[in-house]
Amino acid sequence: MGLLAAAGLVIGLTATGGTGVQRAPAFSLPRLGGGPSVSFPLRGSQAHRPVVLTFFASWCGPCHAELPMVARVARQELAAGDGVVFMGVDGNDDPASGLAFARKSGVAFVVGANADSALAPRFGLVGYPGTVLIDASGTIVQTVRGPVSRATLERFVSRPRQT
Repeated sequence: MGLLAAAGLVIGLTATGGTGVQRAPAFSLPRLGGGPSVSFPLRGSQAHRPVVLTFFASWCGPCHAELPMVARVARQELAAGDGVVFMGVDGNDDPASGLAFARKSGVAFVVGANADSALAPRFGLVGYPGTVLIDASGTIVQTVRGPVSRATLERFVSRPRQT
């Protein structure tokens, strides 16, 4: 009986409404370091652009190797002007430690503070690091549990843009 209940829970958590398409959930978080909130879906000039959403924490060992690489790819993408938006979520972390870690890693994209880590599970993530690739229509293209590779990021940012 317990196995059936667990299977039902997994099916319920991964259901996509029969279309096979999983929409990224909306969220709004306070910005790490202050300023306007960090929100999805994107608004204004960034609306309808693909998004790389990276989850990290200053205490996460694998994040120390991954986040500087993500920051480099994000800077290259920004310089190329191709339109993919990078966003970060610092979870289960002291905001001062998260901000210091993001700065040390070279992060120039917006980062939301999510001290209770409530957002990661909404994207199917249970630990750090994690990365969610979202297309321009708001559909989750890929969820990477654990460190994302540079090749995966570069493949995503070089994809033809969809709206």
